Amino acid sequence: MELTRHNLEDYLTGAKVLACGGGGSVASARQRIAEVYDADGSFTLVGLQDVPDDELLFIVGSVGGGVSEDARASVAGLPIMKEDPLVVAAHRLVRALDQEPFGVIASEIGPGNGVAPMYVASRLGIVTVDGDCCGRAKPEIAISMTNLAGLPITPMAIVSPFGDAMMLESAVDDERAEAITRHIAVSSGGIVGVARCPALGAAYRLAVLDGSVSRCIRLGETIHEAQVSGEGAVDALIHVTEGLKLFTGVISRVERTDAGGFVTGNLEIVEIADKTRPTLRIWYKNEYLAAWLDGIPIATSPDLICVVDAETGEGLTPWENELVYGRGVTVVGIPADSRWRTKEGVALFGPSRFSLEMDYIPIEKHFSNLHEAKK
Repeated sequence: MELTRHNLEDYLTGAKVLACGGGGSVASARQRIAEVYDADGSFTLVGLQDVPDDELLFIVGSVGGGVSEDARASVAGLPIMKEDPLVVAAHRLVRALDQEPFGVIASEIGPGNGVAPMYVASRLGIVTVDGDCCGRAKPEIAISMTNLAGLPITPMAIVSPFGDAMMLESAVDDERAEAITRHIAVSSGGIVGVARCPALGAAYRLAVLDGSVSRCIRLGETIHEAQVSGEGAVDALIHVTEGLKLFTGVISRVERTDAGGFVTGNLEIVEIADKTRPTLRIWYKNEYLAAWLDGIPIATSPDLICVVDAETGEGLTPWENELVYGRGVTVVGIPADSRWRTKEGVALFGPSRFSLEMDYIPIEKHFSNLHEAKK
């Protein structure tokens, strides 16, 4: 499937919802899309079933987040290289391998990190797999279905915006690879391009959420059609994702801290239609990861917590100036892939990962309990 500009706009809208507040910026994605089309390039998507078992795939994406003013100032005078760090990282990894790659795959769902592999694939003349390795966005590269499936994360190429290029030949484990990469991102002003986890198609079949790119395109198309028809974008979003409407209200408070390669904070939403004024609090670390209604847990990763505009259904992120006081929003919960709901999956991406004092309970059970309590 060769993607059109229209497909890609639909993808950006759908991916921004399912990214749960993270997954890279729409602006950087559009810039890369324009660059490819301006050079008469194209974006080719293939299904996971069309990847031969013995062909090589690898992940491409940006890694980083918020850093302190001192960290930004330390690199402020360095010249930015002309080449895209993602492309340089991909070339570095390919040179280190014994086999030419068949294609690349996204580490997560998200505007920036979803378009990143498509862009690199176009530049390298290979394909992008219709899938990703998480099913949503997540704050750390160790949180990945490749980790669950036991695929080695190395060799890994890491490239800064200034041209610093490093090859991590091996790592103790994915956690150590995350720590090393995050440290380099912080010392590079907040972000690096990374190519990692080379493995054969047969291995990736156990580590990919198949069809997730197409899912984002369908979701974006649904939202855009509902916006035009006026039939209710949020309801259309919930229908196509089989999601749950957790809360609707207005933003009453936003806290944000940029440090350590992450953007962290709390978002509070108050329901003004209810005289008791119930309040939903969402904690985020690059992405929305846990939610409490009046202090009672109602959602947590690995399930998806999506904050969208109550009128347009557009996904909202803490990275941009979108979480503004008084804005009407709806919070939608979507069950995670079944692999994340295993004992191993919850250990890797559940609340204990982030030292949250709550147990993982499937979001649909939280939803059922919440409605029973209201009765």
